Amino acid sequence: TVALDLTVPVLLARFVDGALEAAPLQDLLILAGAFIVASIGTSALAASATYLGARIGWGIANDLRVVAARKILSLDLDYHTGTNPGALIERVDGDITAVAQVFSHFAVKVVGAALLLVGIVVVSFVEHPVAGWTVVGFLVVVSGALWLTRAVAVGASELERGASGKLYGFIEEHLGAIDDLRGNGAGETAMERFRAVMDEYTTVGIRTWMVRSLIWVTSIGLFNAAAVLALGVGSSLALSGSITIGTALLIYQYMTKLEGPVEEITNQTQELQKAAAGLGRLDQILATDPSVPRDGDQPLPPGPLAVHVDAVDFAYETSQVLYDLDLRFDPGTRVGLLGRTGSGKTTLTKLLARLADPVAGSISVGGIDLRDVEQASLGPRIATVPQDVQIFAGTVRQNVTYFDDSIDPRIVRSALEEIGLGNWLDGLPSGIDTLVGADGIGLSSGEAQLLAFARAYLLDPGLVILDEPSSRVDPATESLLAGAIERLTHQRTAVIIAHRLETVKAVDRIVVLEAGRVVEDGPREALAADPSSRFARMLE
Repeated sequence: TVALDLTVPVLLARFVDGALEAAPLQDLLILAGAFIVASIGTSALAASATYLGARIGWGIANDLRVVAARKILSLDLDYHTGTNPGALIERVDGDITAVAQVFSHFAVKVVGAALLLVGIVVVSFVEHPVAGWTVVGFLVVVSGALWLTRAVAVGASELERGASGKLYGFIEEHLGAIDDLRGNGAGETAMERFRAVMDEYTTVGIRTWMVRSLIWVTSIGLFNAAAVLALGVGSSLALSGSITIGTALLIYQYMTKLEGPVEEITNQTQELQKAAAGLGRLDQILATDPSVPRDGDQPLPPGPLAVHVDAVDFAYETSQVLYDLDLRFDPGTRVGLLGRTGSGKTTLTKLLARLADPVAGSISVGGIDLRDVEQASLGPRIATVPQDVQIFAGTVRQNVTYFDDSIDPRIVRSALEEIGLGNWLDGLPSGIDTLVGADGIGLSSGEAQLLAFARAYLLDPGLVILDEPSSRVDPATESLLAGAIERLTHQRTAVIIAHRLETVKAVDRIVVLEAGRVVEDGPREALAADPSSRFARMLE
């Protein structure tokens, strides 16, 4: 492309000189034909290079998105609790998009522009030393000027990306809390805060735009000066007889051609700076190591899983939550985990699901220390149904299978019927292929909870963890939920956190936590019959 781009002005110069000197028509036709072929060839090759660069660049960017998303998903719950999801979206989308622009264009355009500059300098010197030195002098001046203005833009671009991340984080956070904001009349307060975030983003954006405009204005002024300079030098040399009119035209064309590669190098350098800022933020994520190592290699055994909690302590940073916990659950035991808010119930279930590791002691499931269990075995064998169920925009089937279309629809329907959603499913317009909205729009709290039960049932786990399964349902639905819990936990080890004691009516064993310690542990029937037990007092 560069070779043809350099050839086009030479052919035009030779044509002009030939026409002025009354060259044979055949020679002029050959020059004209060559000019047309070279011009079309330049455009075709440039388009091909751009296409290939974009294919390679976006392929790399999409691979990088997968790497970043997988890394983010591998990080622990504590990391996500302390990190705004909107900011993570900006990292995976906004920053990698900036990187993709560099991958798509930087190598092709910068190398091409550099080759073109070198070619223009060489050909200019071949035509006349004065022309060559004029080009070199102009390049030195324009490069220095643009480099100085570009340096100012680097910090502005970093601030702009940071303000963009803050804005998206704010939007995501408040859209997620839309019901609370409306229900408590906090909409106007949220809008005031939104205006403040937008003011910051706008101020930073205007400042960055002004810096970029400075570069653009400087560039336009310099290249207009270059055109005048080329006309002056070419005309002077042509009038003195040192060069032909065609060569003067050649010098003018080459000087005006300098604008493209110089601006390309400047623009791509700016893009590189923006991408570098994005890569820096992305690198912080990629360099973050999970606090829970995932290097175990032992699969969990089939069937109901035994649980052994051995002298476990756990703390969040400086605040200790669990103290010297010792618990043993035989395979197939259903355990009701009770206690006041803050007693450590949810923390214990996080440890059982290996969302965190104890700071002291160990937890074994199925006779294997959880730290030695392979990651691929944890999800299918230990199923957790959280208190706040997440429903995705998609079909009922996709929500139950987590969008795994390889699972037979008949198996999905069977799981839903087993959980007690058969009649509900028959009433849907398209059965398991009926669309539901994100966050459970169109579903009751009980239906959403039962869908989450069906997800767990489909896995056929050996240990089921239910966190407050009846906290968001009405008493009528609670009876339906009790039947679903019975079927989900049948012949499986189960740990059920509950505040409503009706939820643990059918469990085999009760464990009561208080301030991170086990204060009561025993068979449910025996504790219920003992008037001095805490559980009996709770029932009373």
